[in-house]
Parts: sequence; structure tokens; C-alpha cells
Amino acid sequence: MIYTSVPQIYEAIDETRKRLYQTVEGLGEEQAHTRPDPNSWSATDIIEHLTIMEERLLRMMTMMLTKAEAASTPANGATVEMESFSLDKFIERSRNEKYVAPESVRPSRTETITKLLARMRQSRAGLHALRPRIEATNLSLVTYPHPAFGPLNFYQWLALIGLHEERHLRQLESVLSA
Repeated sequence: MIYTSVPQIYEAIDETRKRLYQTVEGLGEEQAHTRPDPNSWSATDIIEHLTIMEERLLRMMTMMLTKAEAASTPANGATVEMESFSLDKFIERSRNEKYVAPESVRPSRTETITKLLARMRQSRAGLHALRPRIEATNLSLVTYPHPAFGPLNFYQWLALIGLHEERHLRQLESVLSA
């Protein structure tokens, strides 16, 4: 997929989130905590990981945005055009690699699915609250290193949220079907 605008990125990440909610809403706590095997994550574990990741990314992106705003000339209400990009090379690479989540983003296994979904909605609302600022600031040159993919600019990080959720949505569907 080629991303061409901030609204398109938001549409993509929100579509993935909608499918994620549809997959887990209505699960009972017992079903949500069931693991196919002792080494696998449950649906709750996956949702907790995604929640932690988005909360952390929201903080990081807020920091990146604040720094960019301080260093740039305001767009006076105009929408800033971003350069189009694709994350296909990262998608292809991730199909062939297994990633191990760092300890800091692993599930604690102490939360309920209901509380996690509430936190997930809150972090997404925070991400949406940033949108007017994102659209008014050139963030193409604002980068932060990804542990596996190297430096990504702000827009790539934003789109990566959806790709990360898409990857775990497939894992979630597999866990629930087992």
C-alpha cells in the first residue's frame, strides 16, 4: 500500500482497529485468557501488548510532534502535504522474521479484556486528538529508530501502528480458532 496522506493513514489504522474490536468484543474472560499452549499468548495477552505499544507510541509521537512544532514555522491552519511512502519492504521482511517483544511491552497477565479495551479506546482517542497538529506540521524529517527497521519518520510510525495491529490480528484469529 502506498500512503499518500494523513487522513488515509488514519483511515487504514482505524479500519484495522475496527476489525480487532469485532474479533474480541463479546469474548468472555475465560475465553479471552485461554492459550492454545503454555508458550502462546491468549487474546487478552495480545490485546494488552497492543495497548501497551499504542500508549508508548502515543507518548513518543507526542514528543516528536512537539519538537517538530517548536522547530518549524506554523502552517497557519493549512494542511501540510506529506511525501507518499510504502511500508511494503517492512511487511515483506516481517513475514519471514519472528520478533520477540521486549520485556517492557510483554503482557502482565493481570488485566481483564474489558479494561484493556477501554485503555485501547483511550489511546486511540489520544492519537486522534493529535491529528490536527499532525496535519499542520511537516513531519517527514522527524525520525525515531525502530528496533528492527531502523529510523522511521513520523508518518511511517503512524502507519506502522496499523501494520503492527494487522500482524497481531492474524495471531489473535489463530489463537481464537485453536
